[in-house]
Amino acid sequence: MLTIFFVSSISHSSIANTLSLEEFSQSAQWQKLLTYKVNEKNQRYITNKDFLLSTQREQTPLHELQATIAAFYKPITDDSQINQHAQCQFPARLILIARHVDLNRFGALPNTDCQTYKQWRQDINASSISVVFASGYMSNPASMYGHLFLKINKPHEQKNNLLNASLNYGAIVPNDENPITYILRGIFGGYDAGYSDQQFYRHQHNYGNVELRDLWEYKLALTSEDVNLLVAHIWELLGNKFEYYFIDENCAFHIAKLIEVVLDKPLISNDSLWVIPSSVAKGLKKASYLNKPLLAQVRYIPSSESILHNYYKQLTSQQRGTAKALINNNFNFKHSAYQQLTITEKQIIIEALLQYLSVMKQKQPDDKLNIKNKKKLMKERFKLPIGKSITTQFSVKKPAPHLGMKPSKYSMGFASVHQQKQYFTAGFRMNYFDDLSVDIAKQTFANLEMVDIEFILNDKEAHLAKIDLVNINSLYLPAIPWSNTLESAWAVRVGYEQLNNNCFDCGVFFAEGDIGKSTLLNKDSLVYAMMGGKLFFGKEDDINVSAKIGMISSLSKHLKIKIELQKISDISFSNASENRWYGELNYQFAQDWELRLLAEKQHSTFFGLKVNYFWDF
Repeated sequence: MLTIFFVSSISHSSIANTLSLEEFSQSAQWQKLLTYKVNEKNQRYITNKDFLLSTQREQTPLHELQATIAAFYKPITDDSQINQHAQCQFPARLILIARHVDLNRFGALPNTDCQTYKQWRQDINASSISVVFASGYMSNPASMYGHLFLKINKPHEQKNNLLNASLNYGAIVPNDENPITYILRGIFGGYDAGYSDQQFYRHQHNYGNVELRDLWEYKLALTSEDVNLLVAHIWELLGNKFEYYFIDENCAFHIAKLIEVVLDKPLISNDSLWVIPSSVAKGLKKASYLNKPLLAQVRYIPSSESILHNYYKQLTSQQRGTAKALINNNFNFKHSAYQQLTITEKQIIIEALLQYLSVMKQKQPDDKLNIKNKKKLMKERFKLPIGKSITTQFSVKKPAPHLGMKPSKYSMGFASVHQQKQYFTAGFRMNYFDDLSVDIAKQTFANLEMVDIEFILNDKEAHLAKIDLVNINSLYLPAIPWSNTLESAWAVRVGYEQLNNNCFDCGVFFAEGDIGKSTLLNKDSLVYAMMGGKLFFGKEDDINVSAKIGMISSLSKHLKIKIELQKISDISFSNASENRWYGELNYQFAQDWELRLLAEKQHSTFFGLKVNYFWDF
C-alpha cells in the first residue's frame, strides 16, 4: 500500500499544472523543503553542507532543483548503496517535484527499492499528525514557557496511542553543562540542535510522569497527501543539524516551520523576534487549511500529579482518612478502617495510593521506601477483583494554551509621588504573564516575565525606571495529597530599578530571591508568607534581608487584587528596618486590554494608573 501511494503521488504530475524548473524553484513550498529562510537570500536553517546537493558556489533554489533532479536519475550501480540514493534520502522532494514538474522529459526514473525508508514508514504507519504542547516546567529555564513536539498517529489511534511515533526538536547539550553556560549559550547561540524520533509513550512518560507536566494534543485536519508529504520531509530532516536559540529558533519555531510546509500562510510571523509555544498554539487555532480550520480537535492529557489531585477530589472524607491511616501505618492492610471497607472501596483506595506513590517517586527519587510500599500495594491489589475502579473525571478541564492572553505587552500610564510629582509612564514586556493576569491557560498564582521595561516621562526628559530581565515566582505549588506540608512559594527577580519612587537617577542593579509557604483560602484566594534577600549595586551597594506576607484574590472573573506587606533590613541589622506596603488592582476590560491601579509606600507614597495592551507576532 505504501508503494502504491508513493507511486500515485509521483504520477500526480500527469494531471497537475506543470511548471518550468525556474517557476517551480521560486515556489514557497520548494524553498520550505530546503529550509531556506524567508527574506534572507539563500540562507538556510539547516547547517549541514550535505543537505544541499548543488555544488554551485551560490546554492540557489534553482541550482538545488537542478542538482536534485540530476541525482534522482543517477543510475544504481551498487545495490548495497541503494539506501543512499537521492530518491531514498529525499522522498519529500521527489513527491513535490513530481506534482509540479513534468519529469517525463528527463526519461524514466531508476527503479529504487528504498528498504530503510520503507521500513521506517511501515513502522510509523502514519494516518494523521498532531502537535503536542507540554506545559511549563519551572525546573528548566528552556522549558518554562512550555514545549512543542509532533505526534504521528497510526490508524485507530485510540487503540495504539502510546505506540504512535513522535518527533522532538531540541538543543544538543552536554550532560555536564553548568546552568549559567546553558542559559548564555541558549540565548546567544552556541548549541547545535536537531530532530529526533521515538515512540510517543517515551514523551508522555518523561513529560507527564517524570516532570509532571500536563499535555494538550492539537490534532490537525490534513489530507492524506499532505500527511504523506510531511512524514517524508521528516525523514529528510532527521540527522541534520540546526543552530539553536532559546528566544526564537527553538522547538516552537521549528515545529511551526515544519507544519508550514503544507500551509499557504505562516503560523507565526516571519518577522518574529521571539517565539514561544503558546504563540504557535494560537496560530494553529487561527490557521485555515483548504478553506477550513486547520485544527480538528484538542485533547487534554493530564500529568500524573493532575490525575492524583483528581482522584483525591473523588474520594469521600472517610476514604481519604483511611488512605492517610494506611500511609501512617506503613501500609499495614490489617488496619481496622481498611478492613471495614467494601471491595470496591478497597480497590479505589489502592489505585489512588498507587498514583500517590507514582508522584512521590518523582518528588523524592532517593527514597527507597516508596519502592517497598509500592510492592505492598501491588500485592494487596492482586488480591482484589480485576478492573479499574477509579478514573479521571474532570468536570471542568484545564483550558488549552491557545486560550490564554497574548504574551507581549505595551503599557501607558500616569503616576504621582507624594501628590507633588506627576509624570507619565511607558512600558514594554517581551513576555509572558504576571500573577495578576487572568487565570486562563496559565499557572495559577504565578509570574513568568522576561524583559519588562518601564520609562518615566516628565516635561523635559525620559528616565529608565526599571528593567526586569527575569521576574519569576510561583506562589502556589500545591502540596501532595496526604502529605503534611503546606503549599510552597518562591520568587526570583533580576534586573535594574530606582532605589525608591522619589528619584529618577538613583538606579541600581539587583538580584533577589524569596522562599516560603502559602495556603488557599478558597479556589480564588491565596495568602503567602516568604523570607528572602536582595543584592544590589550601582548608586549604592548593599545586601538586604526581608520578610513579607501577602494575599492574591480574584474578586470576579476579570478583577484581581494583590496586597503585600514587607519588613526590610540590611544584612547586618545595624540600621533601623523599613516597612513597605504594596497593593495592585487589575481589571481586564477587553480581550487584550487591562486597567491597573497600584499604590506603594516605602520612602514615599506612590500611586499609579496604567493601561496594558497585549499582543503577539
